[in-house]
Amino acid sequence: MKHALFFWAAILLLPGCGMASETRIHCDGQEANRDTYLAMHKILFMERDGSRVGEFYAPKFISHNQDEGGGTKQLVDHAHMEAMWEQSKLRTPDRVLINDLILCIDDFVVARVVMKGHRVGLAGDAPDSKGRYYEASAIDIYRFEDGKVVERWGNNDGVTIMRQLGLLPAGESR
Repeated sequence: MKHALFFWAAILLLPGCGMASETRIHCDGQEANRDTYLAMHKILFMERDGSRVGEFYAPKFISHNQDEGGGTKQLVDHAHMEAMWEQSKLRTPDRVLINDLILCIDDFVVARVVMKGHRVGLAGDAPDSKGRYYEASAIDIYRFEDGKVVERWGNNDGVTIMRQLGLLPAGESR
């Protein structure tokens, strides 16, 4: 309970937790997990080199995501993650994720990021989403064991992204 309160207090109350240009990092005593997350951010999230997923994720890990990274408490393997990164590169080749806030407690790393990019538009996508810019936030929580991610929770502001891509009218929710 005390850890959950720390996370939310830090996310909601720390100054500069909006779309800041400087990353706030609070990981005293958890430098190994912080460093693994930062390497993972560079290689997987920015370069989107899915061939290196095994450096950061256990062979099978639990995903609690509702996005392409998995489903509600689903066991995910490296092949699934590699395919996700390939799709990500196809749909938004210029996408960047900017770390805004990183918190580490025990075996957990919590990262708030800002996502920015342009949607390329593929078969099956709405025609008017092609080339549109989007910017939204996401929060991911990673649980590490032996230097690898064994569990992940993630949410992004999909409604904002859909609105910016013209896939959802302003003021309307899904």
